[in-house]
Amino acid sequence: MSYKRQSFASTLIGIASLFLLATPAFAHVIVYPHQVGIAATQDFTVSVPNERDNPVTSVKLLIPAGLTAVSPNATSGWTINIKSKGSGDNAVINEIDWTNGSVPVGQREEFIFQAQVPPTPTTLDWKAYQTYSDGTVVSWDVDPAKVANLSDAQQDALADKQKKGEYSTTQVINDLARSNDMTNSVNAATQNAQMAELFAGIAVILAFIAIYIGWKKK
Repeated sequence: MSYKRQSFASTLIGIASLFLLATPAFAHVIVYPHQVGIAATQDFTVSVPNERDNPVTSVKLLIPAGLTAVSPNATSGWTINIKSKGSGDNAVINEIDWTNGSVPVGQREEFIFQAQVPPTPTTLDWKAYQTYSDGTVVSWDVDPAKVANLSDAQQDALADKQKKGEYSTTQVINDLARSNDMTNSVNAATQNAQMAELFAGIAVILAFIAIYIGWKKK
């Protein structure tokens, strides 16, 4: 192998190594999906990784304002506690806790719940807190915009020393407007096609009339 090829191969290996080593101090607790249509009843998934040296024993998720009909799925090996404010028909669920379980080191768990999102566009901020068997609590409650403005060293300090990280978000979008636009476009195209067929028919009729008049004159 020539020197240039060796140098090129070494460069590729170096770049690949940088990507492999450039992993975050902690993987995020993330709620999926990242986008949902207005007023939709949606299944949400809370992905909880464990990248520390002790099992995760509990997870707390704060429910954003505006969500209704919140209902968590049963999860084997975990106890589910639902917290709400208000009473009766006015009760609003604002927190789901999964406790008495275990997410082993190097593994992850997914918790699922269903909820109806607000009828208007908004952003759902998912603040979560995971507790480890040694009592360590990692708080995923920092505004992503603030984290983005921090240096790498500051982000590492935030994750390693303060045990904090950015929360995930879900965008509630007005997908009905897009659907209406598409429907209007289809309707317009259909009307245009119908008008074209009508004019073509009239043209044919006029042609026959012209031929008939010409024949009569002869």
